[in-house]
Amino acid sequence: MLENTSNSWGLPIRVMHGIGMGLVLILIIHGWWMTEFAPREARFEQYAWHASFGYALLLLTALRITWRGLYKAPEPPADSLKWERNLAALGHMALYAFMLSCAILGWALAGTLSQPLDAKLLGFIPVPMIMSGDEIHGLLEEKHSSFAWTLAALVVFHLVVTAYHQFYKKDKLLQRMF
Repeated sequence: MLENTSNSWGLPIRVMHGIGMGLVLILIIHGWWMTEFAPREARFEQYAWHASFGYALLLLTALRITWRGLYKAPEPPADSLKWERNLAALGHMALYAFMLSCAILGWALAGTLSQPLDAKLLGFIPVPMIMSGDEIHGLLEEKHSSFAWTLAALVVFHLVVTAYHQFYKKDKLLQRMF
């Protein structure tokens, strides 16, 4: 039940996948809202909230990658073609890379704000800033945003491919995770 089997993911990776999915969706929607619609005077408080969730995503993604390295993934569906298996591996690597990159860029960005950000992991664990100074604030802000939108596109692609497997191929790929 804890470890992966040849045809399904273990409980820990299922839980991490669900929490990670929720965090990514919250962060993308909240990031868009706070930069486009939040009243200017409320944004700083929103940045701290956003950063706290971003730190949680960074930690969770590191745990997921570690778990994936320790336990063998389930076998792909029997009728999977080589290009499908290769695209799946590439897609998952891209998702992990962009989740890590967005979180690290956001962490760096938090240190370049004009006022120090007091965001905490899980609401109570202090997180030291990894960057300071405002000279690269604009670049970090631009990169964080473009990586976040790329991550959003990868998530949509992941959902479309999952629907393809579930409804067209009917290969029960989705049941391996849920």
